[in-house]
Amino acid sequence: MTMTALSIDYVDEHTNHQFHLPLAVFRKPKNSRNYAELEAILDQLTDAVREDETHPLALAMQIIGENLEQYDDEHYPDIGANVTDVEMVRYLMQSHHLHQKDLADIFGSQANVSKFLNGERQLGKNAILRLKNRFGISADFFI
Repeated sequence: MTMTALSIDYVDEHTNHQFHLPLAVFRKPKNSRNYAELEAILDQLTDAVREDETHPLALAMQIIGENLEQYDDEHYPDIGANVTDVEMVRYLMQSHHLHQKDLADIFGSQANVSKFLNGERQLGKNAILRLKNRFGISADFFI
């Protein structure tokens, strides 16, 4: 008798993207390599599901996201604690040797960067997504 691993297979009707999720992806990450693999899967699921809570993969996205969050909480409890959006962006600017003008593409203009850094403007979803993509960080830092 041959044993096959259980998995979830799904083809997105809009993009024809095929998802093959072995049940192992629903385990909590064991190490940073496993975390990175699950984070890549979560990014793909997020792109497919977006805000659609009725999407067939929404529950899979939620479980993987919660497992990653628990891993973060257990291994890095102080990272991001009590850090404001402005402090995080200032840190990213400093650590990457950037000036306000270097973030104009993320905020729409240098003036908007200045307004944000002075607390006169909030981060929108598009800016959060651009920061996530530009710096390779989780959007959770800003949520």
